[in-house]
Amino acid sequence: MSIQCRSCHRPIRSGDWRCPHCGIPLPAGGKASTWGWWLANPMYRRMVPILAAVVLTLLVASTIRDDVVEFIATRNKARNDAADSRELLLREQQRLNRPDGRENLAGPMPSAATALPLARTPEAVRAGIGTIMREVGDRSRYRQAQVEARIAALRLDTQLMPETLLGAQGTAAARRANQQYAQLLNYSLSIKRASQLDASRRLQALVGEGPDARALMTEFARNLARESEEDAALMSNRRATIEKTQRVYDLVDAQRQHIDLNDDGNLVFADAQAGEQYNRMIADIAQLILQRQQIEIQRQARTQAALDEIGKIRR
Repeated sequence: MSIQCRSCHRPIRSGDWRCPHCGIPLPAGGKASTWGWWLANPMYRRMVPILAAVVLTLLVASTIRDDVVEFIATRNKARNDAADSRELLLREQQRLNRPDGRENLAGPMPSAATALPLARTPEAVRAGIGTIMREVGDRSRYRQAQVEARIAALRLDTQLMPETLLGAQGTAAARRANQQYAQLLNYSLSIKRASQLDASRRLQALVGEGPDARALMTEFARNLARESEEDAALMSNRRATIEKTQRVYDLVDAQRQHIDLNDDGNLVFADAQAGEQYNRMIADIAQLILQRQQIEIQRQARTQAALDEIGKIRR
């Protein structure tokens, strides 16, 4: 069926929006829909694909933005989770073998060893680290507290006092105390090594394999290596102190008949050369004690530097 254009009166199809003869919009009259009006207008008709492309671009950009935001949030959470685990492990490593005065030596040695499943979430990793380091630490701190109590009983602070050095019995007792002290130092170190191996074994079973697990165990090993260097330096220092103290005993035992006390309570040697040798050895021992304090300060600084490094990871 055909109708006439309302302008040129020539025949057109009933569905035409524009007269094919004169080009007038809506040749059959009436009111077009918005979409029909757009299609009837050449300029707007050309804008339709442009607008469609703009809308599509906005939709794609919005989707990409959401994906990027989610990716950044996921990455930051993973970084923070890793930093939290590293910090917890570092702090627990520092106190693994250090008694804090709460050990009840009258009671039995702690023996808890919770069987932990493989950790599959960051929260499970942190909880597992806390459990392992607490249980291993409770045992090692208990044993280290026993060692410290035995060392305290030796009264090492009196070893170089004049009343100890003036009598043969005093230096003999001090020599025996030094020998026991050296044995206790070795025993303390063996306790430390055993606790570190136990913690490493249990941590590896907790975290399993994978990049995150390897990173955590690498951090544990790195902390352990640095701590071992400090322990070696402290052990060398203490052995040197023991050796130097033994040489003081050798000297005073040899000069016993020619030693006296001055008004200040200090030893005085009849042989000036022996007196100078004694003063040098006492100064050397004081220097070793100062060096020991410096090692402890360096240990604290190293720990703080590691904590600062972990803090930079967080976002």
